[in-house]
Formats: sequence, C-alpha cells, structure tokens
Amino acid sequence: MLRWVFVISVAFIASVLLNFYSYKRFLRKISFLQPYLKYIRVFIVFVGILEATYIFSVLINFSLHIHLYLAGAFLLGFSWFLFGVSVAYDVLRIVFKRTKFNSNRRKFLKFVFDTAFLVVFVGFLLQGVFSAIKPPRIKHNQIRISGLKSPLRIAVVSDIHIGDFLQKEFLAQLVYQINSTKPDIVAIVGDLADMSGDEMGDFLEPLKDLKSTYGTYYVPGNHEYYHGIDGILSKVNDVGVKILGNKNVNIGGLNLAGVYDVVGLKFNYLKPDLDVALSGINENEPTILLTHQPKFIRYMHKDVDLVICGHTHGGQIFPFHFLVLLDQPYLYGLNKHNDKMQVYVSSGAGFWGPPVRILAPSEIAILDLVGE
Repeated sequence: MLRWVFVISVAFIASVLLNFYSYKRFLRKISFLQPYLKYIRVFIVFVGILEATYIFSVLINFSLHIHLYLAGAFLLGFSWFLFGVSVAYDVLRIVFKRTKFNSNRRKFLKFVFDTAFLVVFVGFLLQGVFSAIKPPRIKHNQIRISGLKSPLRIAVVSDIHIGDFLQKEFLAQLVYQINSTKPDIVAIVGDLADMSGDEMGDFLEPLKDLKSTYGTYYVPGNHEYYHGIDGILSKVNDVGVKILGNKNVNIGGLNLAGVYDVVGLKFNYLKPDLDVALSGINENEPTILLTHQPKFIRYMHKDVDLVICGHTHGGQIFPFHFLVLLDQPYLYGLNKHNDKMQVYVSSGAGFWGPPVRILAPSEIAILDLVGE
C-alpha cells in the first residue's frame, strides 16, 4: 500500500512541476498571451487535476469514466510535449537575451520568436495526435542473417494496446496491412492488449484472418501481466495464434524462439527462460528470438542471430526518448549488438496512455531476411 501511495505521489508531483515550469518559463513569457494569463492559470490547474486523476486510475486499475480517461490521457501527452517545448524556449531565450538589439527590433523579434514556438507546439501536437490514431506505416528493412539458406519475410507488429482507445476495427486494419505484404511469418512481440480477457470480448477476432506461409507467433509483453495474463493468453490461443512462451519452432530454415517478458520475474509467474526457449534447436540453422523488451538481452548468456522486440514505442513523445534509453539499451530500429547478434526494436503499431506520437511514428515492420 505504501508503495502505491509513493508512486502516485511522485507521479502527481511530477505532473504539477511539469505544468508549473511550462507556465512559468514559457506561457507566461509570451507577450500576446499576457491578457489571458488568468484563464491560462485556471486551465493549467484543471490539466493538473485531470492528469492526476488519470495517473491514479492507471496505477491502481481504478475504473474512470471513459471521457475523463481519454481527456486525462491526452492532456498527459499535452503536458509532456509542452514541457519539452518550454525547455527549448527557455534555453534559446536566455541565449538570445545576450544579443544586442535596439528596443523596437527586440520587440519584433520577440513576437516572431514567441509565435514560432507556439506554432511549433500546436502543429506538432496536432500532428502527433494524427500520427497516433492513423494506421501505422509499413516499414521495410533488409537484414542479413548468416547461414540463412533462402530469403524469408517476417512481419513484426508490437505494442498494439487494444483497449479503450484502439479496438477491433484498428486491429482489422492492421491485419489487412500485414496481409498485403505477403509475409512468411507474422510475429506479435507483446503488449497486444490493455484490458483483461473478459473485457476485450471479440476484439482479437481479426487475428484469425492473418495470412502467412508459416503462421502467426506471439510473445506477451508487460501489459498483459498487468491485466491478467492467463485470460489474455487464452484469448490469443482461441484465435489460432501460436504462443512462444519459452518455446521454439523450426520453420523456413531457421529456429524461431520466444520468451515470456522480463516483468514475469517481478510477478514471479511465467518468467522468461532462455535455456528452455532454445532447447532442442537446430544448431546448424540461424536462430531468431522474440522478446518484448530490448533489455532482455542483459539477461542473455548466449547469443542468437537476431532478437526482435518492441516496448519502447520509439519514445512515443519527444523528448521522452531520452528517458526510455535510461531503461532500455536500444530505442528503435536495427542495432548491431555484437559480431554475431543483431537487435531489431519496433516502434509499435499503437500507443499507450496519451493518444499522441511525436517524432516517433508507428509502424508495421517488414523484416526481409537474406543470407550472407
């Protein structure tokens, strides 16, 4: 109980401080907003209260009215990006303040400077909302795999987060996009759902329509544990998707293995086990490992040829990218981990929390594997 009080308190204080800084160092400094500061202060307080309510509902799984939930989630993204813009504004304002200009020119430049920052903030925020809710782009990547005898196409989708925002229709669109690429394998690498198996009803039904040469394979992410992993795994199994929890299959000239998410170590349930996942593999063929979080590589005592993961959302909202890298070794894309192993991190197809993606577009990753 004390842990939850601490976490909620920290989250609330952080929200208040972010909004206070943005008001004090950005909004209050914009000359043409001066007449409206009283209303802006009321709005900032309202934003802080709604964000705190949203954070509280998420952390303790408290049921919040859908409109309040959606508004709180959006405003959290609003505040985080506003904070990033405010920091940039603050730094540049201090730099330019040292430049000598006459009074009239300084006022004109200040007006241009203020206007530019507001336009950037509003423009990027609106583009971020559009980027979050639109169907993800299809991103093609060619990856060389030593020992692969024939080319193989893997469609990777992660972090769909089926829940209050994104539901059955969004998933059906993803299935249509994936099928259009004619993959050999479809890999779903975690955070498929943000609700319990009972709550989601038939939301996963579109997965039955996925078409590929060797089938669809799935490993859970941390969010499945938060919402009752057994119920979600049952739903996944019902739609014909093969669960690679500490298992492997030999298909298409390679070993495809998967592990449960590292959060299973904290839950002490369905923990990732690389040894079990790789037991019985064909040592003469390359091995691909599906795992939700990039940081699982810190637990790996043996290499594979390619690790495929998600979780980071590519940062989702700039400048959150930098905080993600404090927890994860890689943020996005193809990374060479060592002489043998490569790591591909998908930016994800959906979003979590704020329905906003800024400088972190969603994707369906098409990995065209070729031998070398």
